[in-house]
Amino acid sequence: MTTQDIIQRILAENPEVSRGQILEKLRDERERTGGLLGDETLLRLIAAKYGVEVKQNGISNTGILSTSRLLAGLNDVTVAGCLIAIYPVRTFEGEKPGKYATLMIADNEGILRVVLWNDKANLVENGEIKTGQPVRLLHGYTREDRYGKVELHLGSKSKIEVEPPEKTSMYPAAEKFTTKIASLNKATGTVHLSGVVRAVSALTTFPRTNDVDGKIIRVTLVDDSGQVTAVVWNEKAVELQTLRANSRLLLINVIVKEAQSGGVEVHVDSNTYINVQTDRAL
Repeated sequence: MTTQDIIQRILAENPEVSRGQILEKLRDERERTGGLLGDETLLRLIAAKYGVEVKQNGISNTGILSTSRLLAGLNDVTVAGCLIAIYPVRTFEGEKPGKYATLMIADNEGILRVVLWNDKANLVENGEIKTGQPVRLLHGYTREDRYGKVELHLGSKSKIEVEPPEKTSMYPAAEKFTTKIASLNKATGTVHLSGVVRAVSALTTFPRTNDVDGKIIRVTLVDDSGQVTAVVWNEKAVELQTLRANSRLLLINVIVKEAQSGGVEVHVDSNTYINVQTDRAL
């Protein structure tokens, strides 16, 4: 079911609601979730708040799929890989309040974002799964995120199996999928980066319209091809305010943007996973 189909379902069952109101709620949800969920998923949450049930549909699949073979609209999907990133649990309100958590797993062909719903998010909340563990994710379904990339969702019928530690060697390190700094351009979109910190600015705060001060730091990151400025926002800026020069930094999911001074810079926000390894010179 497309995003337009979901909007039409909400409008059909709630004649007092306008399309503009739904789109406004969608914008609010995008901001609230920090871009972690795609529009289709957010609209399903909005539909639930209006008492509209949107059933799963799509093509069923059996067997283990690699990340490169996934496409949106699959049901009963199983994938395996190594956990390279785990994001904090978030909650949502409505007729059926709940929670979700987001993971990143890597297999030999790519990195996949995974969304855990409700009871599956307990695995993150309780610390039962950790980065570096090989896992098998069973009976999931696929959706497109807001950037058109495929992500895997795990609901009540899904399972997560932590596999033996020796299977970790079957999967590459996340650095395999990083992009060289010299190849970045304003059309690159979302990438993964690895490099060494050359300089870190002091944490700066600034006023925002929601009465909560924003926070920002700038990090100069270098690899063997060049250097780039990473603009780090809000809670991620707080997370990195003690970052030191010569630390090695792995950034999963940064957005490449045109810099005001020309060239490009990368932006680190709530959708970015950060791994810091201290005092490792390039």
